[in-house]
Amino acid sequence: MINNRLFALLFTAAFLNFSAQKKEISLSKFPDDKVMVVAHRGDWREAPENSVWAIKKAIEKGVDMAEIDLAMTKDSVLVLMHDNKIDRTTTGKGKPSDFTLAEIKKLNLRDGLGVTTQMKVPTLEEILEISDGKILLNLDKGFDYIKQVYPLVKKRKMLDQILFKGHESYIEFNQKYGNIKNEIHYMPIIRLGNSEDLKKIENYIHNYKIYGFEFTVGITEKDLIDFKIFREKGIKVWVNSLWPHHNAGNNDDMVLENPDIYDWYIKKGVNIIQTDRPIELIMYLKNKKLLY
Repeated sequence: MINNRLFALLFTAAFLNFSAQKKEISLSKFPDDKVMVVAHRGDWREAPENSVWAIKKAIEKGVDMAEIDLAMTKDSVLVLMHDNKIDRTTTGKGKPSDFTLAEIKKLNLRDGLGVTTQMKVPTLEEILEISDGKILLNLDKGFDYIKQVYPLVKKRKMLDQILFKGHESYIEFNQKYGNIKNEIHYMPIIRLGNSEDLKKIENYIHNYKIYGFEFTVGITEKDLIDFKIFREKGIKVWVNSLWPHHNAGNNDDMVLENPDIYDWYIKKGVNIIQTDRPIELIMYLKNKKLLY
């Protein structure tokens, strides 16, 4: 028992020491020949999703980017919350917009098992504060609140650390965000097999310097396209390893029995992976010399 505990402690110390090595926190300077690790809702297996500690744990592990979700309170403060209601992840009930910030701060976050913790719902500003210079952020639903998000991020000089994503066509994107489009990093979300989404690809490539595309592959490879043509243009390719319908069945849970399941992503030309198992992905990429 003592030997097992000692081994676990030594492994953790070595892992954190490796993960803490300095790297530049910049979207524009992230190397194209490395694979970016994105922690889904932060490192939610270690702390409540979208919490301060979910971000801190991701930073500890050396995760490149944390994906977080935004919502707005009754008094127009941006907080982190995935669902339309707070029932699943907090001790309260209702929509975020039913509460002022002071009211929502009285509630406690629940962990992945629904157990109440001592942690509170964080504001976007709190997350920006602890993330600056330490981890990149993907603001899911960030464009829903772009008028509030953009000034916050620009004031902190963090525009090169923030990735926005959305489903808009290029025309819609340009109409809504044309005045700031050259200051931000943007990634269209493309559902393979959806003809309207496929039309968006060429429009973006010909009209805008996009950071990359996020692709939803489907449960099989029948709609898969050649991602390497985008990589040749310096366009990054994001595929989620979360659930089977994102990745033709090559999902995170399979890695527990077969660590080489991530080979599929590398062979297909993917260089951004959003995961629910950041340690497993980081160790795989380290062994393949693909970790930044």
